[in-house]
Amino acid sequence: MKKIICLIVVVLMVASVVYAQKAKKAGITAKDLAAMKGTYTGMLSFGDFEGGGTSACTLEILNDAVPVKGKLTISSVPQVVASSMGLSTTPEPMTSDEGTLTTQGTIMFAGAAKNWLEVSKSGDKKVRVYYYFRGLKGDGTLTKK
Repeated sequence: MKKIICLIVVVLMVASVVYAQKAKKAGITAKDLAAMKGTYTGMLSFGDFEGGGTSACTLEILNDAVPVKGKLTISSVPQVVASSMGLSTTPEPMTSDEGTLTTQGTIMFAGAAKNWLEVSKSGDKKVRVYYYFRGLKGDGTLTKK
């Protein structure tokens, strides 16, 4: 009886590992860009910055081909972040016409001084964004309108 129970447990463990591997989210491919085109809204964090908090933001994916064109608009940067980084609390939209598809299945927008924004799928109508800007790292989850 103990051998049967152990066998069942081993089979269930193997099946769960196989299922977890198949359940991994597929990355973004050129075929996915048409469905991803559109406007996404949500909250963007200001990482580990002391007192940084979050802000509403909008990401627009403007086309469905590589290079990907995008526009990120942050509603308001917290005063403590803005003053220490030399930014306005209501910054201008950031645009890029040079988004690339990475081998990890993400869209990468690279900017000057090694700044970047990376977009990954997080479901049918959701994306995760990760960024590095002037030494500040943060992320957010955005939902397609």
